[in-house]
Amino acid sequence: MVKFKDFFEKISPKKVLAQISPILINPTSSGIQINLSRRFLIFQLLEKLTRRIEDDPYLNFVSILKNYKVLGSIITGNLHELHRDRNTLYFKNFFIDRDLYKMVKQDLEWVYNNYEELRESLKLTVTKRGIIVYDNHQQNQFNVLLLTIHSGTWIRRDIEDKLAITREKRLLDEDIDTHKIYGPLVLDKGGIWIDNKASRFACDYNRGPDRRIYANKSERWIKQVWKEELSIAQRNWLIEGYEEFYFTLDKLIDAYKFNIIFDGHSMKDAKGRPQMSFGTKYIPPFYMPVVRSMQRKLNNLGYNPVSLNVPYSGGFILQWLSQKYPAAFTLSMEVNKLLYMTKNRKRTKVTLLEKMSSNISAIFDIDDEDALQSGFKLNLKSTSKI
Repeated sequence: MVKFKDFFEKISPKKVLAQISPILINPTSSGIQINLSRRFLIFQLLEKLTRRIEDDPYLNFVSILKNYKVLGSIITGNLHELHRDRNTLYFKNFFIDRDLYKMVKQDLEWVYNNYEELRESLKLTVTKRGIIVYDNHQQNQFNVLLLTIHSGTWIRRDIEDKLAITREKRLLDEDIDTHKIYGPLVLDKGGIWIDNKASRFACDYNRGPDRRIYANKSERWIKQVWKEELSIAQRNWLIEGYEEFYFTLDKLIDAYKFNIIFDGHSMKDAKGRPQMSFGTKYIPPFYMPVVRSMQRKLNNLGYNPVSLNVPYSGGFILQWLSQKYPAAFTLSMEVNKLLYMTKNRKRTKVTLLEKMSSNISAIFDIDDEDALQSGFKLNLKSTSKI
């Protein structure tokens, strides 16, 4: 966590005063004449401000993003404020293009219409590239860090023009509406949710640096990805977004406390695939009885089979997190698209999606009895830092 007191002590009083009181004091004057009592009052206010920032993880997180200037401009506010401003010119022009703006707007409206009780308390941080951080963190309660990193379909137009695969075919492989499947877990129970509106076909945030931008013949399921090579500037822009995402993820974990880190996906209905699957490659064995309990609960709810590590055991994000936090409970999940989409995978069945979303949230109600039946006791109400 950044110690803002140390930061302020490293800069001159004149710079500090220019930042906190640009109206009362002219920062361009050759000197600042201020008596001792007023100076003491100003630094008292600074102390209160920095203490509040350090005690509030949301303020700490947002302050870090702005201080490092890695993400450029960001929009922050509660759900009510961003929904109120969604049709304003400043909000529309904030995003790279109108296609991305429309996606973010639709998500804001979906959350706003379904979670009236969170309109004032749910805090959001939105980037120009379509990363949305939903903050419903509950102090001293159960909190999930949720990632729906493949839920987006947006690609910058000049980059999309170079793709060999058509948009219609690409959408068959995208994780359509996974933000609506998994998002309620955080919105109902508590935690932080990172959603991504950008398509993995431009840059896949769940791959390592050497594989983040797909190449022709790099994927078993598609031979030709690009009909024209990306320019150096286009590649650099995509890589910059990738690095911004991992910076954001790192700072979130520094600022908050989580019980579980959960990566949510969907999978194509290929032959032999289960209805659901957990990726457990990066979970410490200590937590596996809890996963088995979740697996049984899904079976009891009618999902069968519910597998482990079929066909995916966990992506790069969980690998990266497990290396930084080897004791963390890191879990991924895949749901078969036939559970909530039409057979041609072109339309979502809303009723089925909502039922599955509710069932997935329910398996995270882990009590002592569930844990003990697994031969394992875990206090998920603890606030030990991941």
